[in-house]
Amino acid sequence: MADTPAGSHRWTVRDWLQGKPLGHPTHAMFIHFPVAFYVGALALDVLSRLGRFPSAPLAATWLLIGAFAGTALAVPTGLLDWLGMVPGSRKRRWATRHMLAQLVAAAVFVIDAALRWSGRARARASLAWIGLEAVGVVVLLVGQWLGGVLVYRLGMRVSTGSRPGTAAGTVAEPRRAS
Repeated sequence: MADTPAGSHRWTVRDWLQGKPLGHPTHAMFIHFPVAFYVGALALDVLSRLGRFPSAPLAATWLLIGAFAGTALAVPTGLLDWLGMVPGSRKRRWATRHMLAQLVAAAVFVIDAALRWSGRARARASLAWIGLEAVGVVVLLVGQWLGGVLVYRLGMRVSTGSRPGTAAGTVAEPRRAS
């Protein structure tokens, strides 16, 4: 954060991507929709095979596109967090595992989207699509668990005692009773 001549603060693009002006990390804000959309695509494709839901494969394709858009927001925010970690540290090792799992999951879903594109308007999803999505969801959930370890066990980007006006990841001075 740089000081301007008037004494106010000017936030950098990196600060905004990390959520510092908001007072909390942005990566956690962006992961929910892609995860839900990837899982939802699998659910819709399974439903298309179990019952009469002819629009499900097309809806699943749209969910994949939405998940890719959400992933495009989650990746740079997570990468900035990763770059800010001490190389070789325990947090960085867990974050690297998390990142690799998420990249593998994303690659599986990209392959799935490419395979399904020409048949996306079918009334029933291909078993290959369902298989790829099942693998992708399992890898995705393992990656999410690794991310959860980073936050809940290792305290990555967790700030306790901060107040509005303090940067995320810092601890505010205790308030004194008047």
